[in-house]
Amino acid sequence: MKKYIYIFIATILTLLSCEDTLEQRFSDAVEVENAITDINSLKLASSGAYSFLANSALYNRTFTLLPEIMSDNAFIDAFDNTGRYLEFDDYIVTSNDARTNEAWNIMSRIIATTSIVIREAKKLSFPETVQEDADQYIGEMYALRALAFHNFQLLFAQPYNFTTDASHLGVPIPDFALLGDGANLQEPPRSSTAAVYQQIISDLQEAISLMRTESRPTRLDINAAKALLARVYLHQENWSGARDMATDVINTSGKSLLTRDNYIAAWAEDFNSESLFVVANNETDNSGSNSISHFYLNYKDAFATDNFKSNLSDTDVRKELYPAEGAVNLIQKFPRNDTQDDNVHVLRLSEMYLIKAEAHAQLNEDSDAQQALDVIIHRALEAPVPPDTLPVSTETGQALLDKILLERRKELAFEGFRLFDLTRHGITFNKYRQDGDPIEINAPANRTILPIPIDEINVNPNIANQQNPGY
Repeated sequence: MKKYIYIFIATILTLLSCEDTLEQRFSDAVEVENAITDINSLKLASSGAYSFLANSALYNRTFTLLPEIMSDNAFIDAFDNTGRYLEFDDYIVTSNDARTNEAWNIMSRIIATTSIVIREAKKLSFPETVQEDADQYIGEMYALRALAFHNFQLLFAQPYNFTTDASHLGVPIPDFALLGDGANLQEPPRSSTAAVYQQIISDLQEAISLMRTESRPTRLDINAAKALLARVYLHQENWSGARDMATDVINTSGKSLLTRDNYIAAWAEDFNSESLFVVANNETDNSGSNSISHFYLNYKDAFATDNFKSNLSDTDVRKELYPAEGAVNLIQKFPRNDTQDDNVHVLRLSEMYLIKAEAHAQLNEDSDAQQALDVIIHRALEAPVPPDTLPVSTETGQALLDKILLERRKELAFEGFRLFDLTRHGITFNKYRQDGDPIEINAPANRTILPIPIDEINVNPNIANQQNPGY
């Protein structure tokens, strides 16, 4: 059995080391047919797939960072920086940008790896004593593939509502049956956004049907899959689906919101009472000086804008995460910069309350929307304000939606949400810079999404004429 485990590890390493095209990444020639033979090799393979998430091209830096510095939340230090991400800060990214290519690569690899694990595991008949565990691991791979597809789509395609039927170009969907087959090189074209979302939702529904109730926050479970489905439905503007999934997670996950008193300290913990899914890091297996914490607090390459911080009142506990240092505002949501092993939150309960609030508001269920929103507002203000004087939301219509979006900005800041919230709402905004006038980004804008990497354009004839406009 060990030799097969080693074969699968070799596959993972080959995918990790490959720096060329989507065609090649989606059709690696390493033999994988016998990589998964029993529950132990399935467990090892599924665990290995998670390792991609901690890459600095994904949650440990790029995917977490870009939605902040490309929005109105953050800017790169213009006077003392390490030269990284300046092109995103100035909105001058090109199709040969290395970080764009890295992001494309890592999400392609997750899709390829999870698909191979799913396919090979489903060929097996597991003993009844371990069938539940096998279903859980396979379900995790469906959920992880859905997460990769959604993140891929957010970075490289316009929001779902960009066209009335979501017919605009999304990301490629490979033939999952041929992945790993070196004899059948794939050159997948970009699928429609509607098709990508259909794939994401199908994967999450399958994951939910397979998974058991609860796992550690460092692995996806049924609650995390439901939470991700709530997020996907929100982006798809399936308001009733988003409302119902978020409400289900709030009511049945067993998670509870942090209190105001433990809110700040919780960011230094591996996970906490509201953690639904986190990307795990440790002192020996992390991005080190390439981590998001090192970027914000050691190199101090980026800071929170005054525009963002001005929305936080002096009684809002979250303001403590953005202390002033001279003329700039530090970002301390990833405080373990000495060890560079912050776990990165992907899904947490606070987001579910905000999804629930927005979905209710879109459905004109104003009272339910106000109540869900006030849970988050009151948590931030509770201690210094007498309970009978806490503000109560009374807004309706667009004013209520605006207030929810503002609360999302405050609560989910620097977790990789802001740009996507602006674009899905079609909001024109100012991209603030330290050494120049703001850049006005008029919605919908071509450059709020990334270019298809030139390497992919050059080798894949089916994607060669599908570059994003403006690049």
